[in-house]
Amino acid sequence: MQNYYPPYQNMNPQQPQANPWEQYFQLKRKTEIKELIVTGLVIGATLIASLLIQTVAVVVLMLSKKYDVYLESSLFQNTFNIIAVHILSMMVPFYLMSLILKKRFVSELIPRKEIGAPNCFAWVCFGMGCCIAANFVTAGVIELFRLMGYKLTQTEYNDPSSIIECIALVFSTAIAPAVCEEFAMRCCTMGALRRYGKGFAVVAVSIVFGLIHGNVIQFVFAFLLGLVFGYITIVTDSVIPAMFIHGLNNGISVASDIVKYAWGSSKSEYVGVICYLIWGALSVYGLIYLIIKKQIRINRQKKLKEPYSLSFGGKLLCLMPGFIIPIGILIFITIQTIVPIT
Repeated sequence: MQNYYPPYQNMNPQQPQANPWEQYFQLKRKTEIKELIVTGLVIGATLIASLLIQTVAVVVLMLSKKYDVYLESSLFQNTFNIIAVHILSMMVPFYLMSLILKKRFVSELIPRKEIGAPNCFAWVCFGMGCCIAANFVTAGVIELFRLMGYKLTQTEYNDPSSIIECIALVFSTAIAPAVCEEFAMRCCTMGALRRYGKGFAVVAVSIVFGLIHGNVIQFVFAFLLGLVFGYITIVTDSVIPAMFIHGLNNGISVASDIVKYAWGSSKSEYVGVICYLIWGALSVYGLIYLIIKKQIRINRQKKLKEPYSLSFGGKLLCLMPGFIIPIGILIFITIQTIVPIT
């Protein structure tokens, strides 16, 4: 039979024959590298777009006659925060990003598997316990910088002075971040990276989540919480518990401000302590429940690694071309919040 060649046989018998599986894994590695670079560029462009939207919104506000009102009004500050920061700067650009990267998703955009109220409550309790632990770690970082002669600062907003402003504070600080930030980070960004490794996606998104907060205090805290939110979202295949934890954690400071408005600063000092005691006790319950129900599992068996597969660090490096500019900007902004103690 003419023009027939045995499969995978090299035309030159002096050269070694190529292994088809080796070629497959090499091609898979090259494809993954290209996909990660493109994904990093798209995510990086989205971060830049988010920063630009915030910058434009602030510039327009400063050039308007309403800037003085903004500086004095808690209602104005919280309303601006909801619209300009969370909706326009977070939800809109990251949703558009998810449309561009929709072929990367291995699950639905908004993971919302039904896990049942008891399981959801247990995860929320467990997550709040992690938030308390993250607060102690953050306090340690603040003290460390203080010992080195530096003070860590963050944006301060006016306290509410009316019931309407208290309601606006609830939406701006507790509800809007929980919905908008979790949608942008755990749904859109983590969803686009999940196919390249669950652990990789959780850590990569947590780094971004920490940096977008723009100061060292919140970077440390948000990075740690990002790991918790990402882990819970992956394990439950639902973003709902993470949204609840996010909102309730932010709600502690909101409750303190509202109590301060209603009954004075002396009473508000006890709010955080009471909340920590309650959630600390509930977190123990949540942890025990999840262990008994085998919701938390520690897999000690190492997964077989494919030949030529990218390492964790290699995957992060593939994202760097797209991340260099936005992360550089965010790091610069974050450094500005570190001031010498005078």
